[in-house]
Amino acid sequence: MKKVILAALLTLVVFSCSKNYNAKIYGKIEGATSGTVVLKILEVSAQKSIDSLKFNSKGEFSYSVQLEEDSPNFYYLYYNNNKVASMVLLPGDNIKIITDTLGTNPVVSGSQEAEIFSELDKSLQSTKHNFDSLVELMQEAQEQGETEKETSLNYSLGKLYVKQKQAAIKQIYSNPNSIANVMLLYYKLADGLPLFADPMDVHIFNRVHDSLKVLYPNWVYLQRLKEEVNYREKSNLLSSKINEASVTGFPDISLPDIKAVTRSLSDFPSKVILLSFWTITETSQKMINLDYKDLYEKYNSKGLEIYQVSLDSDKTAWATAVSEQELPWTSVCDGLGTESKPITTYNITQLPANFIIDRNGEIVAKDVYDNELEKLIRSLL
Repeated sequence: MKKVILAALLTLVVFSCSKNYNAKIYGKIEGATSGTVVLKILEVSAQKSIDSLKFNSKGEFSYSVQLEEDSPNFYYLYYNNNKVASMVLLPGDNIKIITDTLGTNPVVSGSQEAEIFSELDKSLQSTKHNFDSLVELMQEAQEQGETEKETSLNYSLGKLYVKQKQAAIKQIYSNPNSIANVMLLYYKLADGLPLFADPMDVHIFNRVHDSLKVLYPNWVYLQRLKEEVNYREKSNLLSSKINEASVTGFPDISLPDIKAVTRSLSDFPSKVILLSFWTITETSQKMINLDYKDLYEKYNSKGLEIYQVSLDSDKTAWATAVSEQELPWTSVCDGLGTESKPITTYNITQLPANFIIDRNGEIVAKDVYDNELEKLIRSLL
């Protein structure tokens, strides 16, 4: 009897250790009558063919995908060597795909991740098409000596790049747990032109890594993300960027808020930032905060952020003032008073004080108030 029970337990253990992870895809390739449909997987930096799929006279097919582990991965569907659909697959997914032989406008449904990834892929392809078209026109203008047109097209290329990067950052911050964020981090508009080429983008890589690590601790891409973060943090280029910050951008500040959560000035990429220094002992600051609240209510949805640094030594009194005044923005304080590091970093000689930082991270003004402050913020937004 004991042998029978032991055998049953061993069988259960073997079964649980050899668990299969499957996902099913159902699809239709409109216009497909003959040819080959191939499913490929992205293995970190290269695509690998998994299998050829059979389809009927209507272009319909179904396929069960054996996933390599209990983690997501990126898959692509090709028809006669044309990529016609992109998707993310997780164990248990049932994905439906409708596309055509050229992959003109694929529709992927069945899971939120698959849909997000497919829509992002389509959007990026559209942007790349526009980018390549502008490059061609600029090269033609250059060959024909049309300097003014070449300059204008070059400006349009830069504008398109910035717009796409801003959209990518918005996606990452709006959907912090999305697998598709990894694709955005490594996307290139052209050879040698990644969206996140700036070494200072390291905090975005770190953010994506930390968010996904909770959900998929064994995912192969996490190791690559961590290596990227380590490389950028140790990079000489990163060091030079930090050293030059007072000239070409703003020095970062990282201090605790009223909930003891560390908040950084660099947490607001591509935003217009009002950096405010204050103390609760300054009687005029309460009225200034009321003005700031009006600005925040008007322009926060359009891209304005306020990062307010208290130089008080009594953190309890400061936190009480923040709560009583119902200040909606990021308020931080280290309790060191006049010994607080940001005083030296920003050369604060009197309070209150403020700095205005534009979307490119450049300090464009200091100690601006009232109507002039609103006028400046409106122009930057």
